Amino acid sequence: MSHKIHPTAIVSSDVTLGEGVEIGPHSVIEGNSVIGDGCVLQSNVFIDRNTFLGKENFLGHGVVLGTPPQDKKFDPNSNTRLVVGDKNIFREYCTVNRATGDGAETRIGSGCLLMTQSHVGHNCHLGDEVILSNIATLAGHVDVHDWVIMGGLVAIPQFTRLGKGAFLGGFSAMRLDLPPFFRYSGRPAEPVGVNHVGMTRRGIPEENIRVVRKAYRILYRSGLVLEKAMEQIQEEFGSVPEVRTILEFVAGAKKGIARPTTTKV
Repeated sequence: MSHKIHPTAIVSSDVTLGEGVEIGPHSVIEGNSVIGDGCVLQSNVFIDRNTFLGKENFLGHGVVLGTPPQDKKFDPNSNTRLVVGDKNIFREYCTVNRATGDGAETRIGSGCLLMTQSHVGHNCHLGDEVILSNIATLAGHVDVHDWVIMGGLVAIPQFTRLGKGAFLGGFSAMRLDLPPFFRYSGRPAEPVGVNHVGMTRRGIPEENIRVVRKAYRILYRSGLVLEKAMEQIQEEFGSVPEVRTILEFVAGAKKGIARPTTTKV
């Protein structure tokens, strides 16, 4: 299958193009990059060096990928990369920086949707099926697990984590880690309930969702200190896979986890 490259596009000689790649008007791809099979780049897309795209990614008008990190300490001679999986959608004017620190990577999984003007900073790691709504902004070194959804205009500070299946409402600004399978909102973001809709869509059994709700209540409504709450959750529900995911995430929280000032279920 041949490529479709607009005559105004500029593709460096050391770029590797997969089968069936489409490159639109005035797009530029810099050297030592790989564009996987079936990728579509619309007009005015810029891909900087050391960017590696998997298969069937869609890049809307004006998308910019793999540019140097916004880090004053960055050494332009260092070898850093942006690595992207398969079947992601990058909408108009989305930006993603490559990593800082020699040998480091910014990584995006597969099946993600990054909406208009969203930004992913250097050294971020996004899992699979992540959604960033319009103008969602991630600073450097953010770890986003699978299935996370972020509303529009959210602000995510550096060195924070969003757990699997978490939902962060629009206009929110998080300060601490967000454990899996819960909903969050506010400035700073606080837990406001269980992400029942998200878990249902992912095929998690209703019985397991009910257990996650019980774990949520122990964690956030029992009045127990965090250590005691985690012990009780482990004792009562530790055999449930989703609860194990929550326990493991909280145990790995270096900055602490978001806590409620008011709580809803």
